[in-house]
Amino acid sequence: MYNEIAYIFNQMGYVPLELNVEEPHVNIKLVEDKLSNEAEGYVIVTLDETSGIRYTEEQFQHISWQIRNFLVHKGCKLYHFLYIFISNNPAPPFNLQNTGGSLWRIMPSDRKLVIYGDTLPMYMGLKKPVEEFLMPGSPSANTIHNKADGYRQYNNGTADNSVLAARANITLVVINIITFIITDFIIPLNDGASLIDKGALSWDFVINGHEYYRILTCMFLHTGADHIFNNMLVLLFIGSYVEQYTGKYKYLTIYFSSGIIAGCASMVYNMVRYDYTQSVGASGAIFGLMGSLLCIILINRHNTHDTSFRRVLFMVFLSLYGGITSQGVDNAAHIGGFLGGFLITLFILNFTGNSKRKAGTN
Repeated sequence: MYNEIAYIFNQMGYVPLELNVEEPHVNIKLVEDKLSNEAEGYVIVTLDETSGIRYTEEQFQHISWQIRNFLVHKGCKLYHFLYIFISNNPAPPFNLQNTGGSLWRIMPSDRKLVIYGDTLPMYMGLKKPVEEFLMPGSPSANTIHNKADGYRQYNNGTADNSVLAARANITLVVINIITFIITDFIIPLNDGASLIDKGALSWDFVINGHEYYRILTCMFLHTGADHIFNNMLVLLFIGSYVEQYTGKYKYLTIYFSSGIIAGCASMVYNMVRYDYTQSVGASGAIFGLMGSLLCIILINRHNTHDTSFRRVLFMVFLSLYGGITSQGVDNAAHIGGFLGGFLITLFILNFTGNSKRKAGTN
């Protein structure tokens, strides 16, 4: 049950704190006091007695001491505690009645929440979603169960959260590699087809020749081993994170929509310049996944460490800078794909409930 409750905490801005013990579970929300310019800490300590783990008072006091040290290290002079017990025993634990914090009990057998004493207004914001989750058969409970499964996969670091768990992304990588083998090794041995014969993107062939399929086929073509290796390495990791967060269908929507937008941006840019450059590569869609990842982090900025946000920005900056300063790179596709991925992800998450000839190598 804790995973579902943890999802609620996460949605309300309470970040998990790693301890050197399996339980209890600790979530913290730091709120800055604008008047004093100091942080105020709100801590939730969850103990699941249904798991069979029991604590002595000395053990629990040691854990509480660790938490307080963490808060002091973060500059918190003022902090509050909410203790949540998941247990079918209706009696409050004797050794925690004098802890100075609020005490809640979730009773799985009766599907109800029991609140002992007074609770701070900040914590009361959790009351309604927890009670809705406990209501058997309610739509909100099913929604929390489903989203909590995704939350668990995305955060536990188990095999479910590995790169291999993102099956749609793995499929795209495999298709790209197979296409590269066919177009760069098998076809050249037979008739030596050029990039344009293989399906490269050219606005002249698309607009004047009505060969619209090139907007898609160019996404699976690469100009050399280094080109496909770099693209697939980035796709393998970034794509896995986006897919595990959004789900495979939304991920595929983000990927292909970003690639199409990147291709259109490339064509418009080259048309304006009367440039007949041919463009191939998956990185227009991959930059779309970078934009998608940035959007995901911004939406969950209250639940994400600042370092994660800075890393994504730094990675995007380096990628764009590398493209601008390199020769033969289709920067219009990169920028178009990035903006497209960001906007598409924003729309999906907000409205659907929750991705060498003078060839412009993306």
